[in-house]
Amino acid sequence: MMFTYYLRKTLRDKAYLFWSLAFPILLMTCFNVTFMGPARGEVDFAPVESAVLFIDEDAEEKSAFAEEFESVLANLADTEAVKKSNMGYDHAIVKLISVQNREEAEKMILDKDLQVLFLVKGKEEKIDVKVGDSANTTTLMVARGIVESYRRNYMIIKDAAMTAPDKIEAVMTSLSESISVMKAKSAYIENDDGTSANVYMWYFYSTIVMGMFFNVTAGVHTVFDIQGNLSGYGMRTSVSPKKKTQILLSAFSARYVLSCAITFFALTVMNRCFDVPLGNRFPHIILFVLVGNLFSMSLGSVFGLFTKGDETQRDNKATAIVMISVILSGEMIVQLPGLFEKYCPIINRINPATIMNFAFFRLVNYPSLTGFWMNMIKIGLATVLFLTVSILKLRREKYAAL
Repeated sequence: MMFTYYLRKTLRDKAYLFWSLAFPILLMTCFNVTFMGPARGEVDFAPVESAVLFIDEDAEEKSAFAEEFESVLANLADTEAVKKSNMGYDHAIVKLISVQNREEAEKMILDKDLQVLFLVKGKEEKIDVKVGDSANTTTLMVARGIVESYRRNYMIIKDAAMTAPDKIEAVMTSLSESISVMKAKSAYIENDDGTSANVYMWYFYSTIVMGMFFNVTAGVHTVFDIQGNLSGYGMRTSVSPKKKTQILLSAFSARYVLSCAITFFALTVMNRCFDVPLGNRFPHIILFVLVGNLFSMSLGSVFGLFTKGDETQRDNKATAIVMISVILSGEMIVQLPGLFEKYCPIINRINPATIMNFAFFRLVNYPSLTGFWMNMIKIGLATVLFLTVSILKLRREKYAAL
C-alpha cells in the first residue's frame, strides 16, 4: 500500500519527470540533429555547385599551378574517378558550372545558382574561395579542404621536381588520389587495442548519466517525506504506527524502481530511435543502471538530510551541484575531461558524473572491462557510504513536539 502511494506521488511530480525523463530525451534529439553525420562516423553531402575563374592569366596559356588545379576539379567532378579514389564517396564531390566572368559568377551566387567560386591566381600560386548564402558549413569545409589539400600537394610535387626529378613520377602517383575533402572517421578515437570509439557518442552516453543523476531529487524527496518536520505530512509520519524503517523502504524503493524504469526507457529510445550502439553486454548495462540510480538516490538522501531549507530549496541545491558535476564531465564540452586529465586529474577522480561516464563509455566501446569495474567499485563504495550515513542520521531523528 505504501509502495503504491509513493509511486503515485512520484508520478505526479512533473518537475522530476521532466528532468529525469523528458529533458534527457530532448537533449539527445538535439544531439542527433546536430551530429547525425559525425556520430555515425560519416559526413555525406550533395556535389557542391562550383565554378572556377583564372585571374590575371591568359586562358590559353595557364600556369602549371592553374592547370593542375583545373585538372583536380575535373577529377572531383567525375563520379567514377571519385569512386576509384580513397576518399570514400560514391558520388562526385563538385558539380562544375561554366561561367564567363566574375560578374556573372557573383550574380549566380546571389541568385543561389552557385555555391562556391574558386578564384585562381596562377602567378601568385594562390586560390581564393568565395561562397554564397546558400552554402552551409559542410560546403565551406569541402571547398577549403580541396584548396588546402591541392596547395599542399602541389608544393610537395614542386619541391620534388626541383630537388629529386627522378622521383617525381612516384611522388605524383602517391598524391594523385590524396585530395582530402573531409577526414574519414575524424570523429573517432583509438582504444587501447587499436579499435576505434566514436567521441560523439560521449554526448549521448553522458546524457543517460545526466538523467540518472537528476534522480538525486528523488532521494531528497524520500528523506523529506519521513523527517519530523513542521508540515502536516511530517506530523502524520512521526505519529504513524508504521515503523520508520518500513516507511523509508517503501518511499525509497518506489522511487528507485521508477528511476530505473525511466533509465531503461531512455536507453531504449537512444538505441532504437537514435541508432546509438549499446554493445552486447546487457547484464553489465543492467548492473550499471541499478548501481547508478542507487548511487544518485543515496547522494540525494545526503543532500536532503544535511542541507537547509524547505523541500524545494533542497531540490534546487542538489540540482545545482549535479549540473556542475555533469558539465565538468563533458556533457556540453567533450574535451573537458581530457583537459582535466592533463592539468588537474584529481577532478576526474572525484567527480561522480565523470566516473559514471567513463564507466558507461568503456562498457560499450572498450574490449576490456577493467576500467568499467574500477569505476563501478568507486560508485559502489560511495553508495554504501551515503546510504549508511543517511540511515544512521534518520534513525537518530526524533520529532520534538506535536
